[in-house]
Amino acid sequence: MLPSSLLFVLHILISVTLTVRLLYRKLAVSTTLAWIIILFSLPYIGIFFYFLFGDHRMGRKRLRQGNRIRQFYQRRYGVEEDPLMDVTLDVSPTMRALSQSVARQPGFPVTHDNTLELIEDAGETLDRIVADIDGAAKTCFLEFYIVEPEGRVVAVMEALVRAARRGVDCNLLADSFGSKALFRSSWLQRLRAAGVDVEESLPVGVLKSLSQRSDLRNHRKLIAIDQAIGYIGSFNLVDPKFFKAEKSVGEWVDSTFRLEGRIVDSLGCVFNADYIFDTVGLDVDRDALRDLPTDRPDTPPAGNVSLQLLPSGPETRDSPIHEWVVSAIFAAQRRVSIITPYFIPDETLTLALKAACKRGVAVDVIVPERIDSRLAQFASESVFEELLEAGIRIARYTDGLLHTKCVLVDDTVSMLGTVNMDTRSFYLNLELTLIAYDRDVTRLMDALRDRYLAKCTHIDAAEWAARANWRRMTENILRLAAPIL
Repeated sequence: MLPSSLLFVLHILISVTLTVRLLYRKLAVSTTLAWIIILFSLPYIGIFFYFLFGDHRMGRKRLRQGNRIRQFYQRRYGVEEDPLMDVTLDVSPTMRALSQSVARQPGFPVTHDNTLELIEDAGETLDRIVADIDGAAKTCFLEFYIVEPEGRVVAVMEALVRAARRGVDCNLLADSFGSKALFRSSWLQRLRAAGVDVEESLPVGVLKSLSQRSDLRNHRKLIAIDQAIGYIGSFNLVDPKFFKAEKSVGEWVDSTFRLEGRIVDSLGCVFNADYIFDTVGLDVDRDALRDLPTDRPDTPPAGNVSLQLLPSGPETRDSPIHEWVVSAIFAAQRRVSIITPYFIPDETLTLALKAACKRGVAVDVIVPERIDSRLAQFASESVFEELLEAGIRIARYTDGLLHTKCVLVDDTVSMLGTVNMDTRSFYLNLELTLIAYDRDVTRLMDALRDRYLAKCTHIDAAEWAARANWRRMTENILRLAAPIL
């Protein structure tokens, strides 16, 4: 047993070493200061928490390999910059420049030959997925944060079994933590026995947590079928009649885009990269890359909607989705609408929203009245008074847990995907966002927003400012955890 004085000195030395590491990483000032306080004020416990949650990257090797893998499949699928983009993209010069920035960093340019269909009802979404899987001829790729094989989701599992038995290459990539229900169910063996390749994404465990941060999760939700049909949105592969019913927040309300056209090639690139990392690891050779389909079907153009895919997370440099959202808000000229279940904006996003309001841009935020995490709800509400005082309208959806994640900018740009407006989505989770540069799509999303607003109550600024002091204190304390979580 080491003497207490030696233990104290050892704690100080380790804390100083980790502080130097924090300074070299150049994190946000608030995050760096929070970690330094935790390291020095909680002997050894703070060090333990740092090793569990302190590093929000997946390593330089995955960063390099991820770029290489995506570029390999982009070349194979012909995902390249459209020389007519500057002519056909009906957006402001600032938004055009922002789309080019996305093309340079995550590597996915705008594609124009697409069709898009918005699906709001969960039952219809699942029925359409089943029908498309039943019509698959070559491949079915599914990637989800949560897969719970009960209720109407069973029909999707059965469709995958049928597809695999008739020779379709079926791969299901599910987050290890979010999809515990799948990996503990009898469906895991039934799917694998039929020939469906079911893989855990970002496996968790006590030993793994010693070498990697366990709360970095794969939050992506996508389907790519025959590289011709795709799905993207806020939906998990769950039946809302059963999902988290014990939370008493009502049924989860999601929105989904069904896609056809060249944008599905971009979905395939993202799936392939994630699948390879979770099956092969970081040492990827050419044989591993060729194990997945490398040729796209020779299909005619599906439509004329301009779409761009934006993957983000701890495997990318900086935070491209945070950069896009903040930049788009600063570029807004008429209005900004945000729909999200988890709204804990950082200082930069808060500044962008307030600055937009000051220059005459109409800004509104729609959140659920209740969410499945009381702690997150208090942290979210801590910023309401500041935004309300700036003139930003905040509405709370009362008919269930509104889970749609959407940003609408002016009349031409809309974003739908898996990203919440919080630190976890911006920096810690693997996320996936679809950006539409199209007036018709914006009108479609405006109508969706109006249907949500019909089931909302607006927060009155004066009434909110009069809330109890204990509530204010609770909100502010819980908000302190946002930069770290």
